[in-house]
Amino acid sequence: MKILFITHQFPPLNIGGSHRPFKFVKHLHRSGITPVVITPEPAAHRGASLDKEVAGLDGHAVIIRTSVDPPTWMDKVRGSYYLNTLDPEGRRWRRHLLAAAEQAARDHDLKAVIISIPPFSTGGLGAEVAHRLKLPLLVDLRDAWSLWLITPYVSRLHFLWRRAHERRLLRAADAITVTSPQTIADLQALHPMVPAEHFHLVTNGYDQPPPVVPERIQLPPATPERPFTIGYVGSFYYTPYQRDLMFKPWWRKKPWQWLQYAPRREDWRYRSPWAFFAALKELRLRRPELFDLLRVEFIGDVPSWLTDMVKEHGLQQKVKLHGRVDHASSIRFQAACDALLITSSKVVGGRDYSIAGKTFEYVAQVKPMLAFVCAGAQRDLLERTGLSIACPPDDAAAAADRIIDLLEGRCTLRPDKAFIHDLHIERITERFAQVVEHLVRP
Repeated sequence: MKILFITHQFPPLNIGGSHRPFKFVKHLHRSGITPVVITPEPAAHRGASLDKEVAGLDGHAVIIRTSVDPPTWMDKVRGSYYLNTLDPEGRRWRRHLLAAAEQAARDHDLKAVIISIPPFSTGGLGAEVAHRLKLPLLVDLRDAWSLWLITPYVSRLHFLWRRAHERRLLRAADAITVTSPQTIADLQALHPMVPAEHFHLVTNGYDQPPPVVPERIQLPPATPERPFTIGYVGSFYYTPYQRDLMFKPWWRKKPWQWLQYAPRREDWRYRSPWAFFAALKELRLRRPELFDLLRVEFIGDVPSWLTDMVKEHGLQQKVKLHGRVDHASSIRFQAACDALLITSSKVVGGRDYSIAGKTFEYVAQVKPMLAFVCAGAQRDLLERTGLSIACPPDDAAAAADRIIDLLEGRCTLRPDKAFIHDLHIERITERFAQVVEHLVRP
């Protein structure tokens, strides 16, 4: 069975959003499904980080790469403050995508259309293609859309406009896959007219070989001969300026910001290493000899606020920022660490929906995870793995206690072997394939 798989983000584009669609495309053949993938050519991702060319598909998928129209002066106008309502990628890709989809339908006996988003503007293109080809549509929503709230909307009208686009796509979909239970709950609350049976939970997963999972994990104490390394991989999706806009009262903002609106408040400083750094500062004050045995290393982009945050906590000699590396190097780095740091944003008065993609790579390493996470889907999943060391983000002293236990060899973990193996991408893709098959053969 062949299906049309539309995704704007796909290797060699090296960003978090390209991994999920690639892994599905790589493994769907095990369920008798051949994806015909339409994605932009690498040159279309101007200035973005590119990894190695696509490998591992072994003829199990058809890859069609298209052009994308270059940016125009109108894109700058539409991207201005008050007119910035939706990203421009869908508009610039539309004519190339539609032509490629129609040709793919002539060349292949397609049974369904899958659109993997973001970019969110491409969601409507998926619905348009499905309508033109008279095929069922599956929307794979990798992130929240109207509730993606790193910073406030320009106005309440902008939020309502975005929500209307989201609602139109979800109502057009015959099935919707999302990455966390909380996302389903949020979408059902926002769009009660979308049938509940259309939503399906298909988390991300790891693509490394299934790991050996011991009954018990207890690392030896750190020593001068064997220092302890805590590592982090990925981006933080946080800036102090955006957080300031979220929490500053309107009368303290610039006049053009007075209409800003957020349907709920999310604190993305918790996604940053701010709470972790506060715990390290506490550790240095209380146990300087253990602090000296600790190594802290980060892989990923190095924004100016991160170097400032390191300096603010006096950790310049402790925290090593490596910058961005390719995916294979990232996996090797994780394997070399003794423990891995994971964070999450905080939904004020609610629950966070996001489960970071790196979480599943971390799980495959079967290492202790220092979980500076708030209430939500991320914390729930980490607790189920049995690999989580809960570090309260709002209590630096308690978090430092957990790090001390780890460095002194007093932290015992009992990983859940069955659950960890169930997060392998082959099993996750089987669930995704079941949704596709039900779509085609209800």
